[in-house]
Amino acid sequence: MDIAKDLALIDLLCARDFPAEHSGTDGAPAGPGYHSAWLGPGDWPDASDCYAYEAAVVERLTQRWGASSRWGTVTLGERIAGGEDIPKPWPMLSALASDLRTWEVPGSSRLVTVAVADRDDENQPQLWVVVTDTDPP
Repeated sequence: MDIAKDLALIDLLCARDFPAEHSGTDGAPAGPGYHSAWLGPGDWPDASDCYAYEAAVVERLTQRWGASSRWGTVTLGERIAGGEDIPKPWPMLSALASDLRTWEVPGSSRLVTVAVADRDDENQPQLWVVVTDTDPP
């Protein structure tokens, strides 16, 4: 686990142009207005290690950009289920995680969201980052 590498990856995603078409590698989709990536080793010794790593990443991003906005995705999921058209990447995030932390990147129109994808009980939780210029609904 290398937090410095993951912070550098977040910086890279913040600087990179968004793709014109939906794409993705290694299960990390990207598209118009967003990039995503997995953080950490991907195979945690224990699920609690993923949450501890999330806390460490959140601490460093908070030191960098100040307090995050923290919100749950239950209402967003209900709106999607009700047929509301929610812009990407927010439906993806609500399907993967129940708790999101989002920072505005100073001097840009980009947002960075960190979440633990933990809704699938059959798989280990995974730490996920999304960089987008689409405001949350």
